Amino acid sequence: MGPPTHVPPGLRGLPQFDEEKCIGCGACFSSCSSKAITMLNDGDKRTIQVYYMRCIFCGRCEEICPEEGIKLSDKFELATLDRDKAFVTVSFDLVRCERCGTPITTTRQIEKVKERILEEIDPNVKETVERDLEKYMTLCPECRRILSYELNTNTRKFYLRWWEK
Repeated sequence: MGPPTHVPPGLRGLPQFDEEKCIGCGACFSSCSSKAITMLNDGDKRTIQVYYMRCIFCGRCEEICPEEGIKLSDKFELATLDRDKAFVTVSFDLVRCERCGTPITTTRQIEKVKERILEEIDPNVKETVERDLEKYMTLCPECRRILSYELNTNTRKFYLRWWEK
């Protein structure tokens, strides 16, 4: 038996999730041209899974991930007799719309969005923005739109329709 195979630098190996960094946003799923990445919202969980036998190791998932939560590793051995080893999976708690129950996103993604928004906000309006985030972040886009009309905060109120002139 010969020496172990040398792995060249820059090798595009098997995609691996970094469970500390991944927020379950689904950007990797949306950008996967080979459909190797699936995303399933089931009950109170979102599961993202990479099927290695379909992956073309293009690296698009790594490039698109906003949190560096998926990386191409230096592992390249795909041979297995155990079908469960042909997948890598990560799961997250799912947030559903408070009004209609539609799945929105993961709790980790909501927390990351809040954190990023609040770190860039003017301290004079930070408290107001925090209150608004609490109101809107647990609603789906359609329910947000409806609430913005109810609260008269929708930006369309500033525009006159041509037939009202």
